[in-house]
Amino acid sequence: MDDLKYQVDLLTALNERLMKSEKMYRRIAECSGTLFMYFDLKSSPAKVDLVGPWDDMVGEKIANHPYDESYMLNLLLDEDQDEFRIHMLELEREGLESGSCEVRSRNKRYWLSCFAKVTYDDEHRPIEKIISIKDITKIKMNSEELEYLAFYDSLTGVYNRNYFVRKFRDMCELADSEETSVEIMFVDIDDFKKINDSIGLLFGDELVQEFGQYLKDFNSDDILVGRFGSDVFVIAVYNPCGQRSADVVYRKIKERLRHPFVLTNKTELMFTVSCGVAEYPDAGRTALEVIKNAEIVLYKAKERGKNGIQYFELEILNKFINNISVEKQLKEAIETNGFQLYYQPQYYASDGKLRGAEVLLRWPDPEGDGFITSPDEFIPIAEKNGAIVPIGNFVLKEALKTFNDWRTKYHIPMILSVNISAVSLEKENFVDTVSHALSLYGVSPEVLELEITESVFINNFEDVIDKIKTLRGLGIRVSLDDFGTGFSSLSYLRQIPIDTIKIDRSFIETAVKDDSSGIIYESVIEMSKKLGFETVAEGVETREQFNYLREKKIDIIQGFLLGRPISKVEFEKLLIRQMP
Repeated sequence: MDDLKYQVDLLTALNERLMKSEKMYRRIAECSGTLFMYFDLKSSPAKVDLVGPWDDMVGEKIANHPYDESYMLNLLLDEDQDEFRIHMLELEREGLESGSCEVRSRNKRYWLSCFAKVTYDDEHRPIEKIISIKDITKIKMNSEELEYLAFYDSLTGVYNRNYFVRKFRDMCELADSEETSVEIMFVDIDDFKKINDSIGLLFGDELVQEFGQYLKDFNSDDILVGRFGSDVFVIAVYNPCGQRSADVVYRKIKERLRHPFVLTNKTELMFTVSCGVAEYPDAGRTALEVIKNAEIVLYKAKERGKNGIQYFELEILNKFINNISVEKQLKEAIETNGFQLYYQPQYYASDGKLRGAEVLLRWPDPEGDGFITSPDEFIPIAEKNGAIVPIGNFVLKEALKTFNDWRTKYHIPMILSVNISAVSLEKENFVDTVSHALSLYGVSPEVLELEITESVFINNFEDVIDKIKTLRGLGIRVSLDDFGTGFSSLSYLRQIPIDTIKIDRSFIETAVKDDSSGIIYESVIEMSKKLGFETVAEGVETREQFNYLREKKIDIIQGFLLGRPISKVEFEKLLIRQMP
């Protein structure tokens, strides 16, 4: 009796242990999100046992009883999903222990991955089979999202920078093997910052998106479209010829831009684009080199007035490389005070007395007797990269310091003219900077004349006018330089508060020999006098020009005839000769 009780207890304990193990395995299967089908093939018909979250997967309660395999798969798949069933049969027929297949159901639109394993007896008869089915929809979607982000620009849907470069490199390699070429075209929206400022960043993004969607339509087997920056797109054309070339693409873009883009807030916007084009292999030995050169000529298209296309030329590349070198040397020169001031004398036309001097910047070569480059070359570069601000401060302070020394030594009254860049004048503290420099060296404001050009009025006319008025209120003179070279000088004269007009040298070069130009020149002098301005003639190089100008009652003459720009030491000698 005790033995029987022991056996019953042992069986009960073993049964509870088995039930716990089964419960644990079922929980593990449910937590894994995997469906399992266990087939006992020794039974006839085969017994099917289900493990896992079947109810959640099929969307209905199912009883755990011997369903056949076909019925269970129909719960998961549409009737036309034969690929999945065929794959399962192949696994079994080939005796493979595992494999996978992905399908998509019309009803639930998910992806499934399947693994199968069959166990055989000694006579190679199947005795059991386990099939596991897992919903990999989230994994698949995440993978596709990551793939999209890896290859495409999220805003516009065109290729992103990295993938475009990879595809363009492949194009170039294919071009080498087929002995053809590839054009790459940078397309940049003109004045996009102003557009953003006017409509806001969100609508600015929408505009870029709309334009990118339009460019995306150019995509084909031979044309790639990508986005490199906020408003910069790139287009690569393989084997350009006939209707498939950067020039044709550009003309199509221009035609589209004749019509506005309409944003979601009903705003209609029209804009222009600038384009730079380079061709592989003519414009570079590698794909990256050609991309770089296309970007360089894009900047050249911008410099030439925008709304145009510029093709790669070796001269443009050489100038760009030279500018980079100049920029680097400029930085070093600013840090080491590597500049030098020259002074060109100005004389009154009526009596030939010294009126003063214009301060001119020179950049001496520390390793030679000449200059590194001319102001006509390095000043525009300095204005573009902002280096002109510290350079301008150096010129102003050094000139005032020198002027103070001359006043103390020679006691000769004269005017000191200093050129002011538009970039410097736009700085909020510009007036304070000038006022501080005058106080620092004890120079009276009345002897300082600041020379400006029309370019200072381009970006913020009202602000510049206010600053000029403040400067003149301090007693500082203001001169309008290069008068006659700008298209709207006459309109400015009625509005800007200035003391002096410097008539550009191009006028005097023709006025002496051409009657029409002479009439214009004479009218400018007469008009300036009536407006109360002092007149200065620049670039006077011959005695004939000098006599002509004095006859026309010009006030002041400046040029090589009466004096070239000279160093501080040489100008001091001139001052000594002027002493009574």
